[in-house]
Amino acid sequence: MAQPSELRPARRSTAGSRTPICRLTTGEALIVWAIRHWVQSVKARLDPRDLLRCGFATIEAEDVSDAVDRLLMVTLREATTVRDVGCLRCPTLGDGERDILEAVALSQRGRREEAMAVVQSWLPLSAALRAYDDIATIGRALTGVDMTVPVRRKSAPDIRLLEGIATHPESSPMLH
Repeated sequence: MAQPSELRPARRSTAGSRTPICRLTTGEALIVWAIRHWVQSVKARLDPRDLLRCGFATIEAEDVSDAVDRLLMVTLREATTVRDVGCLRCPTLGDGERDILEAVALSQRGRREEAMAVVQSWLPLSAALRAYDDIATIGRALTGVDMTVPVRRKSAPDIRLLEGIATHPESSPMLH
């Protein structure tokens, strides 16, 4: 396990660009639910696997629980950057959660190299290769139950519709 002094700081999203949990698709929300409950269970020194199995059994994708557990365990042991994961009540998506969702989305589309680049942003190559297998398993399982995780580009501006007018979330000198 990397020592705290060896970890690079997490790259933080600006407050205006954090994705609200209520805007996630069902597949994304299920993955975030699994991540957050896994972290909470591990912090409480409880085995999270039974809870994950129950959660994924609701969509008849039980084999996903082991892949999520392995992915998060390798992240816990090998991460080279601090992972931002919200608590169960956090209303927005953390960067660590966003990275996993992005890797799953890219994997579902057969874009392995791009997904691996995302995974390598927090894991060394050997760990990223192991983690990618679990990410691909998660992606295949969700695809099997018609849950496609959308690709959400971090660099794309978050456009909001307000009464039929597209505006940027950041304040603009053109809008008051």
